Amino acid sequence: MRLTNHECLHPSPAVRASVSGDGLVLLDLAGGLVFSSNQVGARIWQRIEEGQPARDIARQLADDYAVPLDRAQHDVAAFVADLIARGLVTADPGR
Repeated sequence: MRLTNHECLHPSPAVRASVSGDGLVLLDLAGGLVFSSNQVGARIWQRIEEGQPARDIARQLADDYAVPLDRAQHDVAAFVADLIARGLVTADPGR
């Protein structure tokens, strides 16, 4: 998945999230899937719930963790692609 300027991400309606200091746990009520991630994944999920575009999420993580933007974009794209593949998130091209 390549991040675009207007990539809007949305949690799937059947997904419930629990975010804690340890990370993230997602439960897909429709499919029975349980997905967990670390604190970075939890921060990405929170930004998805806020309606932030993927590119903005990557910029924020690059700033927060002092990593190059291209690295943050790659990592966010990989994480989001995994969420989409599992049916936990949907993406559309614009706001």
